[in-house]
Amino acid sequence: MMNKNTLFFSVAIALFAILLCVPAFAASGHGGDANLSPIDFRMETAVWTLVIFLIVVFVLGKFAFKPIVQALDAREKAVADNIDAAARANDEAKVLLEQYKQKLADSKDEVRQILETARNDAQRSADGIVAKAREAAQMEQQRAVKDIEAATDAALQSIAQRSATLATNLAGKMIRKEVTPEAHRDLIGVALEEFTKN
Repeated sequence: MMNKNTLFFSVAIALFAILLCVPAFAASGHGGDANLSPIDFRMETAVWTLVIFLIVVFVLGKFAFKPIVQALDAREKAVADNIDAAARANDEAKVLLEQYKQKLADSKDEVRQILETARNDAQRSADGIVAKAREAAQMEQQRAVKDIEAATDAALQSIAQRSATLATNLAGKMIRKEVTPEAHRDLIGVALEEFTKN
């Protein structure tokens, strides 16, 4: 950035150069000496040019340069403040980004742990369900075996009762009659018939 003194002297030199040329152009345009060259040095013109230059520099220095320099300083300060604010915001954003990355990594670990816990719980539940199902199947099998054994016992008792009744009936019939081989066959056939009916 340009400082105050550099700006002031640059403007002063530019004004001085312009003012040196103005009298020569003015004289040639208003009926003055047509052979007047801007390189020709005239003392009175130089003095008046210097006086006018100093007045212009004084007026500009008093009223124009201070506001211009203040505006430039304020702009320079604002730009520097904006750069500093942007740098601070960038640093804060980097810190936040690192925090978010850390939180993301932590949340990934937490999700892994939750999934692992869920898998373990599911496996334990599945094992429990399978164990309960096996136990229930075993109990059902034992009940069925007991039912079959009870039915078998009942059937055997029924058969034994029927056999005893038939044997008693057969013996009673045999005692009443004299049994011939033909009668013996008939009695066995009748007994088998009654046995199959019951």
